[in-house]
Amino acid sequence: MYVKKLTLSIREDLAERAKARSRRLGSLSRVVEDFLESIDGEGLADALCRELGLDCAEPLTTPGEIAARRPRALGPPVATLVAEMRRERAGRL
Repeated sequence: MYVKKLTLSIREDLAERAKARSRRLGSLSRVVEDFLESIDGEGLADALCRELGLDCAEPLTTPGEIAARRPRALGPPVATLVAEMRRERAGRL
């Protein structure tokens, strides 16, 4: 695995507190790496698969890909049907 050096610009007091606290967890680099994995959905899913011992070799499907693969609805949009039902109900009240 290739390791990339990363330079961060943060307040000096924050850097010192982060270094002190991260010593208990291994290293500041490890804490930053864990955080970046946690905000990366694919990285988080990979870590979860490893933790659970699952074979998750298939790439994740994004919400956009799911929407693009949905079959097109036949007939009017749902919003139109709901609005029509509400008008009918209001007319009965």
